[in-house]
Amino acid sequence: MSNPLRRLLAAVTAAAVVTAAAIAVSASGGTKHTAATAPVSTTFRGIPEHAGVLGNPNAPITLTEYVDLQCPICAEASEQTLPWLVQNDVRTGKVKLQIRTLHFIGPDSERAARVASGAKAQGRLWPFVESFYAAQGQENSGYVTDAFLRSVAKAAGVNADKALAAGGQADLDQADSDATRLGVTATPTFTVARGDGQPKVIGSGVLSRAALEKALR
Repeated sequence: MSNPLRRLLAAVTAAAVVTAAAIAVSASGGTKHTAATAPVSTTFRGIPEHAGVLGNPNAPITLTEYVDLQCPICAEASEQTLPWLVQNDVRTGKVKLQIRTLHFIGPDSERAARVASGAKAQGRLWPFVESFYAAQGQENSGYVTDAFLRSVAKAAGVNADKALAAGGQADLDQADSDATRLGVTATPTFTVARGDGQPKVIGSGVLSRAALEKALR
């Protein structure tokens, strides 16, 4: 085969591959995160985490977030508010963060919450949640497989075998009980408690920075 003909066939083949990829992306509505692209978390580097509570255990204010790990709005809220909240309030010892993982969207939510409990036992709950959001798929599509969870665990620095073996029932029960007591019916929902005081709901959805700063002052 002549060199010109060889170059022509190579160009046609490459064009076909690009076209097929474009069609696949268009048909799926755009690119999606997958477990293989979950980034290594750095947001919480150097911040202590104990029993799922991130930050100085003596911080005067506790901010609790109720989430469903399949919830896309939870992922959006995390991306928009968490970095500056951690940098300005958690690292400075003003606020400590805790999370309650609910599981009302579907079976994938429950599976994710149980493995998140295993990450919590390793002191890596918050990195696990952040990495899960980064790889989040379509709700109830069955994407929360062992392979997916192992990839998320790896990105979060979590021992996947131990996390996957975790039952997590106590954490699921506590999340359900606390949510019922406070009237939490949507995710994400945020509560604030000062000192040993009772938590109060301050809002749901993607709260603005101004709204959160006002609640925490």
